[in-house]
Amino acid sequence: MRKLMRTFLVIVVFGLILSPAVLAQSTSNNQEKSNDDAVTERQFKTKIFELKYRDPASVATVLRQLGSGFKGSGIGTNSEFKTLTVRDFPENIATIEEAIKRLDTPIPPRPSIELHMHVLVASNRSVTGAAADVPTELKDVLTQLRETLNYRSYEMFTSVLQRLTETPFPHTGAGTAQIPGTSASTPAQYEYSIRAVSFVASQSGAPPTIQIQELESLGVQLKDFERGLVDFPSLRDGRVVLLCWQMGEGDELEWWHDVDAGFAGRTPL
Repeated sequence: MRKLMRTFLVIVVFGLILSPAVLAQSTSNNQEKSNDDAVTERQFKTKIFELKYRDPASVATVLRQLGSGFKGSGIGTNSEFKTLTVRDFPENIATIEEAIKRLDTPIPPRPSIELHMHVLVASNRSVTGAAADVPTELKDVLTQLRETLNYRSYEMFTSVLQRLTETPFPHTGAGTAQIPGTSASTPAQYEYSIRAVSFVASQSGAPPTIQIQELESLGVQLKDFERGLVDFPSLRDGRVVLLCWQMGEGDELEWWHDVDAGFAGRTPL
């Protein structure tokens, strides 16, 4: 029992003898690493750049790829003062400064768009006088409609003037208007949606073309996307009905049904 105790004590003492050497080596490594960081820190410079046009946070996202990546380096932003604070090696700061000159440029103004949207009501009733008047810009459209659809008259339901600019986001609107030939106490509601407006540059130097990804027309009701089934509000014998068309039925509208009848109540025009 005494021998075992002595052995145990020897191990403990031996361990205590080695521990200061290990600790000294670890402390030496930490001091060397700290000295390296200190040397690196002393080589860093700091410079503040003021931006005139662009958002500091957006520009900093691009510039961070040009930094050294060393500990202590970085790019700070201030949106209130529109500044970038760069801390890095002088050569990295010089590269970042050149990049800022190329990035901080005036934002070109986006052209504005003025859309004139008109909704016409087609019917076979006789229309004269002011009721038959339509905007001059629709004369060519009316000519095409009369050549395609067999209706006696076309009357204005409503007109909408929408101002917007190039945008990937949808823009919607709604309102009420009086359907020609109906009681003034029963105005009809309408709504529209314009999606993804963009400009397509012309290679010939002509003004850019306006491209609208999707326009849901006023009053048009999409009933079945897969079948391409749509309804159009119209007047028949002084009452509102729905003209009905589905994909594959040609270029002319040939069917109608009452508002509550649905597809099963379709009747030939």
